[in-house]
Amino acid sequence: MLVDDDKFMLVVVSDMLRDMGISAITTAANGTEGLAALGRMAVPPDVILCDLSMPQGDGFQYMEELSARAFGGGVILISGLDSRVLKSATLMAKFHRLNILDTLGKPVDAAALRSALAKLA
Repeated sequence: MLVDDDKFMLVVVSDMLRDMGISAITTAANGTEGLAALGRMAVPPDVILCDLSMPQGDGFQYMEELSARAFGGGVILISGLDSRVLKSATLMAKFHRLNILDTLGKPVDAAALRSALAKLA
C-alpha cells in the first residue's frame, strides 16, 4: 500500500514497484483514505509506504492507527522533510512497535526503495 497526497509520487512510486515485480498496489491520497482502504482488505499488505506530511490524516496519525490495529507488516516512511523530522518519525514508529524498514527522502530513489523492500524478507 502506498499512502501519499502527491498524485505524481503515487504514480512514480507505483511504477517503480511494478518494475520490481510488485503488481498488487493499493494507493491512498492521505492517512484517512489509507485507513479506510486497509479496513476493506481481507489480507493486510506486506508493506505500507507512507508519506509523513499529508492533509486529512498525516503520516504520524496514520502510524498511531497502524499500531492500534496491530499492523504486522513492514513500514517505509517517505518524506521531503528534514532529517530531524524523519528521525523523530522513525523513533515514534519504533515506540509504537511498527516494523520500520527504512526512511526514504523525496524524490524516491529506485535503488533505495529496492533495498528497503529487501529488509522485509
